[in-house]
Amino acid sequence: MPDTPSPTATDTATGAPDAPGGFTTAAMTAAYSDALAGVYDEIYPSTPDLDDIADHLLTLTHPGADVLELGVGTGRIALPLVEHGFAVHGVDASEQMLARLAAKDPQQRVTSTLGDFTTLDLGRTFDVVLAPFNALCCAMTVDEQIAMAHAMARHTAPDGHVVVETFDPSDYHVQKRNEVTTYPLTGGVMIETVSVLPVSQNMMMLNTLFLDGKPPLSASAIMRYLWPSELDLLAGAAGLELVSRYAGWRQQPFDGGDSRKMCVSTYRPLR
Repeated sequence: MPDTPSPTATDTATGAPDAPGGFTTAAMTAAYSDALAGVYDEIYPSTPDLDDIADHLLTLTHPGADVLELGVGTGRIALPLVEHGFAVHGVDASEQMLARLAAKDPQQRVTSTLGDFTTLDLGRTFDVVLAPFNALCCAMTVDEQIAMAHAMARHTAPDGHVVVETFDPSDYHVQKRNEVTTYPLTGGVMIETVSVLPVSQNMMMLNTLFLDGKPPLSASAIMRYLWPSELDLLAGAAGLELVSRYAGWRQQPFDGGDSRKMCVSTYRPLR
């Protein structure tokens, strides 16, 4: 295994070339995340459930294992994993998210890389490749999700695991009207509108921030949701096989049909 990059610097991974007009999933995701970086930790605060992620990983690997997290963001998951003894390398497409991570992690315990998940190649493997909180769904198309699956596989050690967390799309797939959610914030509010295109399995999100003393700020993103069976096909195409599937990090049985539940799927390289 090649040497681990220095945790004292933020690396940059080579991304895919821009499509005509500069429109790529990575570019859109970066712009969306950059806009929300300042309020992200209020919208998704740390919870005791984060300890469950570490506990789950310890059923797959050893204490102190190397973990690659896709979509590291502000370190909401990575920093608790470091506290549990894991060596974490996080990748994100957003400079502002990584800047927030750096501010929260002055000792630079988390190695960070600015890059595109679909083309990522760090030149090394990890004991666990972790794609939590719908990171795989950030890709807008099937081709990009296939590329992400291959990126995860090539960064997984021969005896390692890939762990993917996605939401159960059952309710969203039949959503007929826009769903609007309001998030109270310190000194303001955020309004999120979600619409769904079932034929392509795309969700379009528009978030508008209303903060005291500032003009409204809007950011949009497009995700593509996945059914568990579809996720297994992607994994198989990348040379991975399913080990387990649960409805959450506490290893609750997964039976599908409830979008309030998350789907935690664990894979290993085909032997």
